Amino acid sequence: MQKNTFTPPTPEQRCAILAEYGKDCEEMVREDKCCKITSLSRSRRWELEQMGAFPRRKYLGRNSCSWLLSDVLWWIHNPPMIDNVNNPYERRKEKALKEASQ
Repeated sequence: MQKNTFTPPTPEQRCAILAEYGKDCEEMVREDKCCKITSLSRSRRWELEQMGAFPRRKYLGRNSCSWLLSDVLWWIHNPPMIDNVNNPYERRKEKALKEASQ
């Protein structure tokens, strides 16, 4: 996986990440839910999407779009290296390593 672009998960990875969150099938996530999941503003997600660092939106019609839930969850667990985006999973790993070395 490149460090500055989003790489979509494989079908097996999609199933695994959805199962981890208790979902048995794929969902389409609309704007408000995507904001809650990622904690990123609409404009910041759009900027990241244009840079190739966030999953591409799927257009449902002329005035509506959504994202695949598995893509968004995968992005949270495996985010590209981007300025101004925190990854809590990395902080947990760093904390565990620090505690193990003491």
